[in-house]
Amino acid sequence: MIDLDYTFLVQLINFVLILILFNVLLVAPIRKIMKQRADFMGTQMESIEKFASSSDKKLADYEKALDDARKAATQDRLALKQQGLDQEKDILAKVGTDVAESLGKARTEIASQTKAAKGVLEAGVDAMAKKAVGRILGGVA
Repeated sequence: MIDLDYTFLVQLINFVLILILFNVLLVAPIRKIMKQRADFMGTQMESIEKFASSSDKKLADYEKALDDARKAATQDRLALKQQGLDQEKDILAKVGTDVAESLGKARTEIASQTKAAKGVLEAGVDAMAKKAVGRILGGVA
């Protein structure tokens, strides 16, 4: 059987003192450090979440600005293309007018040269006909 004497009381006091010392020297500082770490991690997580939401917002703004820039560039490109087509039509119309003018002048010049050549040929037809007949008939002209 167990005897309860003064050694039990000494052991009980020893156990309580060791428990108090253990709590003061080991458990309390470890709990304090763990609480500080948990608080620090919570603060860091809030900071990370703010940064992530900020970066998501900035990325969305960037993509929207990029999309707007693409739309503006497409509109500018189409406007410049239309302007080029209009200039092309103007240039082709001017060139067509110039070509028609040049062609008319050339036809008029060719007609006048043809008329002059006909006049020269008609004037010399009699002489050439007599000469040709003389050669064909053998000098009887």
